[in-house]
Amino acid sequence: MLRYDTILWDLDGTLLNFKMSERYALGVCLKNFGVVMTEEMLSLYSGINEVYWQKLERGEMEKRELLPGRFREFFRQMGIEHIDPELMQKQYEKELGTKTYFVDDSYEIVTKLKEMGLKQYIVTNGILTTQQIKMKNSGFDKLIDKVFISDVIGYEKPRREFFDIVFEEIAGFQKERALLIGDSLTSDMRGANHAGVDACWYNPGGKVLPEQGGSKEPLHVEYEIGNLEEVFGIVRE
Repeated sequence: MLRYDTILWDLDGTLLNFKMSERYALGVCLKNFGVVMTEEMLSLYSGINEVYWQKLERGEMEKRELLPGRFREFFRQMGIEHIDPELMQKQYEKELGTKTYFVDDSYEIVTKLKEMGLKQYIVTNGILTTQQIKMKNSGFDKLIDKVFISDVIGYEKPRREFFDIVFEEIAGFQKERALLIGDSLTSDMRGANHAGVDACWYNPGGKVLPEQGGSKEPLHVEYEIGNLEEVFGIVRE
């Protein structure tokens, strides 16, 4: 007997190693403009990118501002003046999906879950073009029942509106039989709470779940895993 019949997967940082793709894409794009990427540059860009996406999740920034804006800020701090942020963004979003790296044998895990009869969907805040390339290059496009991308939905995770639209498009969807698995507390776990589905936090680094204290919106995480293999034990409960 399966505890869940539907899995909502985050893509970047959960099924695919985003940091490795980020390293590859940034290095290639900078090289195209005559710049050799250093570890310092990668760390700086990665930090700026994370801050910008968190602003997007909180509704403090729109995606059209975020995409070139992160490079504009990166170039400003690095003193790089000869690269157009808009042009960099266009090249980067293509390169980011070119090379994909699986997390914890995720391809085999998704395959086994499909064989068990579970429906599996991707729920992602990524860029439409990039995520489509990633799905094809990883082979997940042949395994996943449907991909829901914020660019198409019109809302970002963790907005409840994002999930309202997702659930409307899944035939026979039952919240109590669905599990959302992701690595982000702010978009995935908070999103699961807003959507009314169980949350499974993929936390391979062993981070400590922040204390809620006097927060007006406590965060509920039903499961915490350090390896995606642990999902099998959860869905079979």
